[in-house]
Amino acid sequence: MTSERIKASLAPCGLNCEKCFAHVDGDIRKYSLKLKEKLGNFHLNAKRFETLLDDPIFKKYADFKEMLDYLASENCKGCRNEQCKLFKDCGVRRCHQEKQIDFCYQCDAFPCDRTHFDEGLYNGWVQINEKIKRIGLEEFYEQTRNRPRY
Repeated sequence: MTSERIKASLAPCGLNCEKCFAHVDGDIRKYSLKLKEKLGNFHLNAKRFETLLDDPIFKKYADFKEMLDYLASENCKGCRNEQCKLFKDCGVRRCHQEKQIDFCYQCDAFPCDRTHFDEGLYNGWVQINEKIKRIGLEEFYEQTRNRPRY
């Protein structure tokens, strides 16, 4: 895969946008839409199955359906195309545009405090960028492209 195609998949922070549940072309959205299609009008029968199967799990179907609808409806086009829809206060995109760099590890100030990430995301961001710097963009992408993001 070309570096340009990889850059289209990975956000400037190094996270794979296409693996995000909010990405319009991501697998999570694709499979959520497929599951909604396969379930059809199951919600109409969930109450019946609760009694018929004597299983209280079906009381939770409305919550499951709400979550599935949410996962199927998101439509982010990725951080290189628009501001992140999940981390509205993310400072990475703005910084990457100002500094005209592709990834955070390329910046002399990396790691910095401009991300506005919580501790867990910040630590992951540092690890991802250090790994890209160490093994290279193409190798990083090959090693991570089939792994779940979460």
